[in-house]
Amino acid sequence: MNVPISVARAGSGLRRDLAGLLTSDARLHAFARRAALALVPLTLLIAFGLLGTGPVPMRNWLGELLGYDFSQVWLAGRAALEGRAATPYDLQAHLAAQAAVFGPDADRFAWHYPPVFLLPAALLGLMPYGAAFPLWMLLTLGLFVLALRQATDSRDAVLIACAHPLVLCNLAYGQNGLLTAGLLTLGALRIDRRPVLAGVLLACVAYKPQLAALAPALLLVTGRWRALAAFAGALGGLCALSVLAFGLAPWQAFLGTLAETNRLALREAWSGLDINASAFGAVRLLGGPIAAAWAAQVAVALLAIGTAWRVWASGAPLTLRAAALLAAAPLVSPYVPLYDLAPLVPASALLAIEAHRRGGLSGAERALLIASPLASAALRTVAGATGLSLGLALALATLGLVAARALPRTERDPIPSPAPSPIPSPVPSGTGIL
Repeated sequence: MNVPISVARAGSGLRRDLAGLLTSDARLHAFARRAALALVPLTLLIAFGLLGTGPVPMRNWLGELLGYDFSQVWLAGRAALEGRAATPYDLQAHLAAQAAVFGPDADRFAWHYPPVFLLPAALLGLMPYGAAFPLWMLLTLGLFVLALRQATDSRDAVLIACAHPLVLCNLAYGQNGLLTAGLLTLGALRIDRRPVLAGVLLACVAYKPQLAALAPALLLVTGRWRALAAFAGALGGLCALSVLAFGLAPWQAFLGTLAETNRLALREAWSGLDINASAFGAVRLLGGPIAAAWAAQVAVALLAIGTAWRVWASGAPLTLRAAALLAAAPLVSPYVPLYDLAPLVPASALLAIEAHRRGGLSGAERALLIASPLASAALRTVAGATGLSLGLALALATLGLVAARALPRTERDPIPSPAPSPIPSPVPSGTGIL
């Protein structure tokens, strides 16, 4: 047998298969499904097995802290239960508490969340850490899956989305990106038929005010008064509940640390320049000054807000309006850790579902679905090696393609489509690109 010829033929066949992913929805769907069938069990095994348990209390099988980022959530919840709800906002006291409970390698997290997040933190703090961390992973993943299922009505879409690297990123560190993505998706999808519930769900993202801020702005400029009133009422209720539970001291401490939050997260980049996927972070990653970073952030935020508003005001299908909110929300914030890019996953899924309803993906949309998991897996590596922010590029591309699909051809030409319906029809399970 001529080995070089066989290798050349195999290489040629592989190139044809890969080229087919860029030209055929059916091939892309089949490939994505096969990949997800292998990657989802691996993701769950890594998250809940290798990184979610370990032979030593509070340590995983690699000897690392179990749920690095979740550790401070549990610790803040314990402090709140003990009547010290304002303590996490004292940086030195919080760092010392982390080191005392979890070991000297754990004293690196500042607590920036508003006191409403102390409510779920306290509930988790009622449990031993070894039980609270996997429960948190299960709850956030479950909400994320529920949101995707309701958004797409497709088992394949849920399977493929759960194979995305941003899902593993959130599970491994115990972060709340999946919770954010799930709440934003569920809220946006109910905005027409159940506006009060939609407003309540969107208000529940108040623990991340920089990501929650876009939703009420869109409700305001599009005149969705019932949803906006429900948002305001739910937000006020959450704040009042936190005061009843923990007093005013945490709010006073939170407001008093906003300048410190700006210093740690933005000016000094405690978490690293390579983790912030915002426009602000992209300029700082390239070595730009603070003033230039803020100028870029304001420009991108205004672009994102304006684009999302145009999509919401255009009468676009609900799927695309939800996708616009999900894609634009991270672009508004000057601080977007990589795990907070999780809303881009349901945004891409909704874009693909709507494209399927209208006859198929465009070449650019197909390229986005291929690039999204690949770029997400390499975000920090590429940022550290080149100084380029793939996360910002991915968010901008997602929002741009949602707008191209949603806006009338007189505003944005490339995609012919029938007149949009106000409520998308369900996509039968197992059909379409996802």
